[in-house]
Amino acid sequence: MNASSPTDQTNPEAPLPMTPAKELGVLLGIIVVVAGFIAINSALDVHEFWAGFLFLLYWAGIEHVAWDKLAACVVGSVVGLTLAWLLFALPGWFGEAGGFIFLGLILVVIYCQVMGWLPVAINLTTMLFLTAGTIPAVQEGVNFGDAFIALGLAFAYFIGLVWVGTRLMARKAAPQAA
Repeated sequence: MNASSPTDQTNPEAPLPMTPAKELGVLLGIIVVVAGFIAINSALDVHEFWAGFLFLLYWAGIEHVAWDKLAACVVGSVVGLTLAWLLFALPGWFGEAGGFIFLGLILVVIYCQVMGWLPVAINLTTMLFLTAGTIPAVQEGVNFGDAFIALGLAFAYFIGLVWVGTRLMARKAAPQAA
């Protein structure tokens, strides 16, 4: 068994495995959070809330809501969504040349990614949003204005929830440490 495995009984620092009841509680909490985000978007008539969930997927699922990774996740998602929008906008502005302009821009962005330049702006979050936002079916039907609004709502909602949750957990743990 791996020494860092949560079920390793020889490692006293390993977290205890969650019980099915606790896992069900976590699932219910996730349902409430997701429903809340959808409700906010729906109340504001924003339909492209996938962009907010994509941000949450990366920051929570990949970066484990690490505060030191937040700036790169936020900026990268905005840059990636902007690049996807440019694929939509540039051909409309410049015709066929717009596609070539976009291709040149993407080559520069990929080179920056490979070289590790501008890591807050050009990172895997950027590439995730660029990839999802340039899917032909997305390009055909997306309202990029709504996608940017949903992304902003996600920043406020999910970051706010994590911040409040972190503060509440710290407050709850403080009396136990004393």
